[in-house]
Amino acid sequence: MTDDARVVQSRAICERVVANDVFHTARVVLLYAPMATEVDVTMLWRDAETRGCQTYFPRVVGADQALRFVRVTADSEWCKTMQPFRQPRSKEVVTAREMAEAVIVVPGLGFACSGGRLGRGGGFYDRSLAAPPLSGRGYRIGVAFAEQMVDDLAVGPFDVPMHAVVSAEGTWVTGFPLGRAT
Repeated sequence: MTDDARVVQSRAICERVVANDVFHTARVVLLYAPMATEVDVTMLWRDAETRGCQTYFPRVVGADQALRFVRVTADSEWCKTMQPFRQPRSKEVVTAREMAEAVIVVPGLGFACSGGRLGRGGGFYDRSLAAPPLSGRGYRIGVAFAEQMVDDLAVGPFDVPMHAVVSAEGTWVTGFPLGRAT
């Protein structure tokens, strides 16, 4: 994909997510700082902050540990890591109580219409989505470029499916007949 195509699709994806009632009414939103090849969710962060949501971003704690989602505001400090992304310096961690009403926006390399997700192979998101304080709470929205959508993915017993997958071409909702919904 070209940089221009990523920008165009990222905007369309974010517009679809913002239009979704689940995202639009959320009081707690977990996002990520995008790498160059991922959907840029900066628009979602701006929307959530404007609505007064509490926003959290992941911090890597250790190679075999779950991500720690920490509170981020417009004034938060960020640092570069050994991994190819930035992470916040904040130490205020999302709580299980906040997760009850949270929306979690999740990146990936590939997504299936059934909600299956192919990550980068480290298992960070799957461990995090299954462990406290997340422990299966929150509404998981995978965001993907059209080129990252496939009919099916092989998923393992530790892979956590998405509730919805949003691409520039449509929204796939798991638990419902396959197809595109807006």
